[in-house]
Amino acid sequence: MALAKQNFSTNAEEAINQQIEVEQTASQTYQAIAAWFARDNVALPGLAAFFQKQSQEESKHAQLLINYQNMRGGRVILNNVPQPETEWTSAKNAVESSLELEKAVNKSLLNLTSLAEDQNDHQLGNFLKQIFLVEQVQSIEELAKMVTQLNRVGGDGLGLHLWDQELLKNGKIAV
Repeated sequence: MALAKQNFSTNAEEAINQQIEVEQTASQTYQAIAAWFARDNVALPGLAAFFQKQSQEESKHAQLLINYQNMRGGRVILNNVPQPETEWTSAKNAVESSLELEKAVNKSLLNLTSLAEDQNDHQLGNFLKQIFLVEQVQSIEELAKMVTQLNRVGGDGLGLHLWDQELLKNGKIAV
């Protein structure tokens, strides 16, 4: 048993490993979406850059969980990440898929937080609340606004091009 392990259940350890996989899956999915937007027949560089950044953020989350698992005396077990989709029908479809993914990641984090609370693991609960949960709500809101704006500008054409150029210029959506 690890010397640092205290009030850290096997269930919490396993759930953190599952959350690491969820974060890595999200990272790879966003990488695939970024690559799709960068293709010559899609050519939306603002969305490509946005999702590249999202991929890096999810990868950072996985690393934070790996570091936390080690700090608490747990064992990190990395599982194979499922291959993400590589095709979307439109920019809106890709962003809607991302919104659903963020909601799934949030649900997984909420389940992990509930487990921590059920096990009286205040350190894990506080870590998740301070580092992950607020950011998840912000990501969900940002993607929801992007879907709304994509509905407004239309599925393709000049409106989408101008919206994407604004995203590329500012690195975030206009609110």
